[in-house]
Amino acid sequence: MKIGFTFTNYNNSRLSIQAAHSIAAHHGDCEYQIVLVDNASTEDERRILAEPGALPPDCTVLWSPKNVGYFDGLNLGITALWDNSTHYDAIVIGNNDLVFESSFFEGMRRRTEAFARHSVVSPDIITLDHEHQNPHVISSVSRFREIIWDLYFSSFWLSQLIGWFARLARSLVGRKDHQAHAHEGPISQGYGACYILTPRFFQNYRLLWSPGFLMGEEFYLARQLASHGEQMYYVPDIPVQHHDHATVSKLPSKRLWEMTRQYHHIYRFFVSPYRITMDNGKMAADFDRRMQAKST
Repeated sequence: MKIGFTFTNYNNSRLSIQAAHSIAAHHGDCEYQIVLVDNASTEDERRILAEPGALPPDCTVLWSPKNVGYFDGLNLGITALWDNSTHYDAIVIGNNDLVFESSFFEGMRRRTEAFARHSVVSPDIITLDHEHQNPHVISSVSRFREIIWDLYFSSFWLSQLIGWFARLARSLVGRKDHQAHAHEGPISQGYGACYILTPRFFQNYRLLWSPGFLMGEEFYLARQLASHGEQMYYVPDIPVQHHDHATVSKLPSKRLWEMTRQYHHIYRFFVSPYRITMDNGKMAADFDRRMQAKST
């Protein structure tokens, strides 16, 4: 197999280096090409990434002059991979705080039939605490949870109170979808830390739909796939390790809340708990036309 990888780096270059070396050490007989997109990290972090010998062979860095966000950064990497005029059996995208072991590549080789049938495959993402993060959303979100989200994003201070309660009652309010991590099948949303884009994806879409800067990528990708009547497909026997929140942990809490609220406003264009049918059936193109109309 020929596999492309692209990740975004923002002020955590050592994690990017670790991810790249894990691919180089465990790829087996798979060919690989890695593109790291640096999202305007500090000079010290860029120096770490640019140090001679820091990265393995077949790994290049794109130095973005500004932080373009998560999916737009990945789109830069995807474009660079295709500009190499190389055919890829799959392109793996995601956070730079991932660690790939031999089992990931073995799973990729075993499950090529899933790549032929689906545009996006979600792997089994496992944290360092051995928690499974997929499937993220199997079918839908309850109206009660939707209303709590509206309250959460109505005020930063109210979000702190709701967040405190959620942490206190995690076992009661936490979603349980990830507990079905042993079961393969179509899902509404896969966790945004890692996706496998297949040749079928590039036949229909070419790049990721990216209406927001950061947060909400799971929903954006799900909406993009829905425009062709597709869903993500979860495969449990392609495991990848995840450090979890290495990038967002560097953002101040209020700044992170503001970025998540931006996503919530986009989400509300499509889904609202106050309608008879929460999902209005609109697609990514409808939102793009709305934004274009606003800008003219």
